[in-house]
Amino acid sequence: MADDNNPIIDLSEIQEEESQAALGDDILAMEDELLGTASDDSGKAAAATKATPSSTKKTKKKTKSREDNFHIPKAVRDNHPDLIPLILDTESMDDEEREYWFQILPIMTEDQVAKFKNILVTEKKQLAKLDQEYEAELAKINEKHLQEWQAFEAKQQREALEEKEQAHEAKESSTEEELLKKLQNL
Repeated sequence: MADDNNPIIDLSEIQEEESQAALGDDILAMEDELLGTASDDSGKAAAATKATPSSTKKTKKKTKSREDNFHIPKAVRDNHPDLIPLILDTESMDDEEREYWFQILPIMTEDQVAKFKNILVTEKKQLAKLDQEYEAELAKINEKHLQEWQAFEAKQQREALEEKEQAHEAKESSTEEELLKKLQNL
């Protein structure tokens, strides 16, 4: 068994039960098909998805459509509906690993489930924090570049105005010379 202070789950003691759970899920799925209760499970899945207060409607739709790609046991939908979106949304798993965790969850102890949930929640929080830091850094960089761009544009406008002024002064000077010549010729 894993150390209580260590959040890593020791799955060596439940590997044998894993294959039994997968077989049990297959039997339940066949039973649902035979009895025509499969549509009832999807309704429960929708209710389970709605049970997550932190998710928005858009996320619920996205999560629900992603749920369809996995065989999520009824026991997981009933007992751990809050873990479904966490598993679906984690960036540290591929689809094969997600399927594995959905299948192993029913035979995990409550302590293991709590540690697993803690890992997923911690990962989600840390990734959100990193995203915020990244966005803040990106905003600083964008602000810096915006200021540089505005300074560049202001410099170009000044130079354009100076060129116009010089052209105007040159034209004015030549006009003055012409007028002076005309006055001297009179």
